[in-house]
Amino acid sequence: MEVLFLGITALLPALIHEGGHFLAALILGKRLQFRFSRGRLGPVPVPRWVWQWPQGLTELQFTIVCHAGFALEIALVPFLPWPYQLVAVAHYAAYPFYAGAESDFEGLRG
Repeated sequence: MEVLFLGITALLPALIHEGGHFLAALILGKRLQFRFSRGRLGPVPVPRWVWQWPQGLTELQFTIVCHAGFALEIALVPFLPWPYQLVAVAHYAAYPFYAGAESDFEGLRG
């Protein structure tokens, strides 16, 4: 049972992260479409869900959607168990090294 708990809390950051993008876009009247992709962290493939840039948003709205994933993921760190905390912090630290052109922050470089 403990292994199941660890597995679920370790996967939770990814779901919360993508949920943050989805909710922010929904609040702004847009619906994101996700697709499965793979990044690379050195020789290791990293499975991930990516979303397409929504059309018709102002620059501020677009910035909000881009930042909403990590904002929600990191905001919940103090309230969730240590496996979530560990994975969320590792995700934030590793993200620039595997996200590439599909990075949440790539769209902010305009």
